[in-house]
Amino acid sequence: MGGLNLSKMSIMAILAAVFLCVSVVPFAVAEDGNADSTAIIITDSREVTTNLTGPAVQVAAFGAFATNTLVDIGQLEKAVIFDASSEYSKSGIEEVKNYSADMFITVSSANKDMVVQTMLGLADNGTWNKTTDVIFGYGYSYLATLWSELEGYGFHVITFYPDSYDGIVQVVEDIETVVGADHAVSENMAYVKTYIYETLLDNDINETSEKVTAVYVSYSSSVYKLGNGGSVTVDFINNAGGNNVANDTSKAVPTYAVDLTAIVQLSPEYVLLDGYYTGSAEDFSELLGDDSIHVFKMNKTWNSYCPDATVGLWTVASLFYPQYFDGEVPVETSDDNEDNTMLYLAVGAVVVLVVVAVVVFLRRGNK
Repeated sequence: MGGLNLSKMSIMAILAAVFLCVSVVPFAVAEDGNADSTAIIITDSREVTTNLTGPAVQVAAFGAFATNTLVDIGQLEKAVIFDASSEYSKSGIEEVKNYSADMFITVSSANKDMVVQTMLGLADNGTWNKTTDVIFGYGYSYLATLWSELEGYGFHVITFYPDSYDGIVQVVEDIETVVGADHAVSENMAYVKTYIYETLLDNDINETSEKVTAVYVSYSSSVYKLGNGGSVTVDFINNAGGNNVANDTSKAVPTYAVDLTAIVQLSPEYVLLDGYYTGSAEDFSELLGDDSIHVFKMNKTWNSYCPDATVGLWTVASLFYPQYFDGEVPVETSDDNEDNTMLYLAVGAVVVLVVVAVVVFLRRGNK
């Protein structure tokens, strides 16, 4: 009878040891997960801080940048209303192609009252919760009154107005945080920039004299302008390993007016032409009249505050240095699965050791 009790005690001790060790696994793995109960604090482009008790349940995507980002991070279903620029006919975003017209509204200072009334209507009919839901919008100064009025009615508003590639990465990271997504997209955006930098460094392209020369040209109101810093596209040139020969500290930023002759005199190897230029790269090249200058027209969305900026950066790097950069945008390999596998193996080994130790101890006590 004593042997039987000892055997039961052995089994119970072994099970207790196994349970104790295995219970460590979910807690260790959970450290890398998203906790919905975690408080979220975001300070936007206006220096306005929004506090949430958890991820937003629903959002308003008042900017195609927000809509594009929600698509890329797999959270588009959280958006219940969009600005008119997000409509498929204007943005080309396939995922909203079949959305009803009443889900889009013109967000502007002139249409301020309509935007406010629409949001109040969504709150009144139960579609919108002022406590848990968030409005994403541009940080343009002319929209400041609109955002302030919405906040006066109790709405959460987070605005964005980056002027660099890193700033765009932060926009994506903030949106990921607000909606409760992981940071895979924003982390890969940062990775691509680092990958380009390190590749160029490994190939001894780090001095200004070794870099390709380029300028960014935009055109509006019959005036050509050169990028002079403080803009995303100029950041593309710098981060892609180029030398912006239009940089001039004595002139205005982010752009200054020039004529075509001034562009030719700078003699850049590449002209990055703004995506909103109505003509083609070939048309602009003919205007310059210099075949040694390669003109490349940018995609409109590359200059937006969304993951498309990474495609733009990679494309420019591939344009400047095709011998080093080619093909699809690189994706950082995740070590998460490997880390978890090692964790499970380690815990398994501990369990085996504990079980053996318990058995040896109990056998000795039984002698």
